[in-house]
Amino acid sequence: MDSRWIEEEAAALTSRLSNQSDADALLALRVYTSRLIGQDPELAMHGGGNTSVKVMRDLGNGPEAVLHVKGSGWDLATIEPAGLPGLRLAPLYPLLDGTRPSDTEMVRILRGYLLNAAAPNPSVETLLHAFLPARFVEHGHASAVLAIANQPEEEQRRIVRELFGSSIVFLSYVFPGFDLSVAGARAQADHPAATAMWLANHGLFTWGDSARDSYQRFIEIVSKCEEYLAQAGATLPINSTTEEAGGCASLCEKLTELLSELPTFSDGVFLDPRPLPVLANSTTLDAAQRGTVTPDHVIRIKPFALRLHVTSQERTITEALEQFTEAYRAYFEAHRDLLPVTPIMLDTAPRVVHVADFGVIGIGRSAAEASINADLAVQNLRVVHSAESLGRYTPLSRDEQFRIEYWELEQAKLR
Repeated sequence: MDSRWIEEEAAALTSRLSNQSDADALLALRVYTSRLIGQDPELAMHGGGNTSVKVMRDLGNGPEAVLHVKGSGWDLATIEPAGLPGLRLAPLYPLLDGTRPSDTEMVRILRGYLLNAAAPNPSVETLLHAFLPARFVEHGHASAVLAIANQPEEEQRRIVRELFGSSIVFLSYVFPGFDLSVAGARAQADHPAATAMWLANHGLFTWGDSARDSYQRFIEIVSKCEEYLAQAGATLPINSTTEEAGGCASLCEKLTELLSELPTFSDGVFLDPRPLPVLANSTTLDAAQRGTVTPDHVIRIKPFALRLHVTSQERTITEALEQFTEAYRAYFEAHRDLLPVTPIMLDTAPRVVHVADFGVIGIGRSAAEASINADLAVQNLRVVHSAESLGRYTPLSRDEQFRIEYWELEQAKLR
């Protein structure tokens, strides 16, 4: 993993976006390194990850600290300054030691400190960005990091300690949002010399006082993880193949016909087949059924996939769809009481198909959604394969996957 920072590019973007103010110059550099992370699928994918920068702005009563943090709906790959809405920073600090708000209340509180009331909701990890003292902070779900972060926790700790010593704070899995923000802030305060934070079963945070330092620290950690995997015989498989998707044409035709009968796809169903023969074996596909490689993927692709063979016929596909629906309903019923408010069950249709002897198929209600789901499915299988080669792929428990999939903030969209 090489740094893609180019001084001339950074300077050119800063000149174009900064309006000659120090705060806007820092924000422009934040845009630049955010794009560097977002444009590399080995670091972040499809809206995953978030970044921030702290600046001083005159808000009418003299200079005041402002946190610019990635907003909901923006993708790091194409982010603009508007995608990093500003919040007054000082009022956020008391939240660290205050009463825990609900996630919905947290969003309301954060919106109250936005400089622009029309700005998108700040990232759910905004408070951790605020509480970390460094000027620049980045967070992503790098593939090489995830292959290690989904090992049993004691093995993770051993590897992280071996590779990074005390330069990284190790944090056991904590639910994203307020709880993670508080836990992360306290862990950093206990290790003030650390320059990064490892989130078990989740990803990586790095920070620094310059955009370049924080970004390159992220790259250096990912590079060390890649090197470790290679030395352990667990290199991530390359994300390419000479195989043609046409080998799955008959299956896709049958699957499209059957999926179109489901209420979820009443307005159309789209499939995106991806040949990955090296990963389409029972060992990798079985392991992948344990869950997604990072929490937010479960919201898009559910905790497990539909299983088929490239030669599956209509009757087999029908039975597999029925079994998937039954399995998803059972998963919901087994976990619904984990939440304080009875959740509304999401639709029971699959979003990913694992096809033995072929690869994966992304399913969506649009071509774009199918493509995103296929991309995530490919990354998941690559990480799972690497994790199994290293030791044992050990994602979040089904309980924790359910809590993410049925998160209050996601459920609010259905009520």
